[in-house]
Amino acid sequence: MLTNQLFEQHVSIRSGRCEHSDINRLLAAAVVSRQFCNVLLSDPARAISMGYAGEQFSLSSDEYNLVLGAQGSSLPEFAQHVSKHLTGSKLVAKPALSENYQLRI
Repeated sequence: MLTNQLFEQHVSIRSGRCEHSDINRLLAAAVVSRQFCNVLLSDPARAISMGYAGEQFSLSSDEYNLVLGAQGSSLPEFAQHVSKHLTGSKLVAKPALSENYQLRI
């Protein structure tokens, strides 16, 4: 039996890439590479400048200063510090998808 289903979703589109995507990439690199993680925790400026796997991180000056000022002896602590300051400042990323969606069947 064939059924016809209609899904309606309200989406807000932002130009460019996701806000703070390079901070996300920076943290992802630290998750997959223990060596990069160690550099990030001990010398964040060096980690940013050296990049990871041939890719560079393009951080805004606010993001760069946030990462340099982040504290933590482990990656979870470091990421928590970054996240806390992102949500507590004007650097907050707005969700790309609206939470208001309707499902019609």
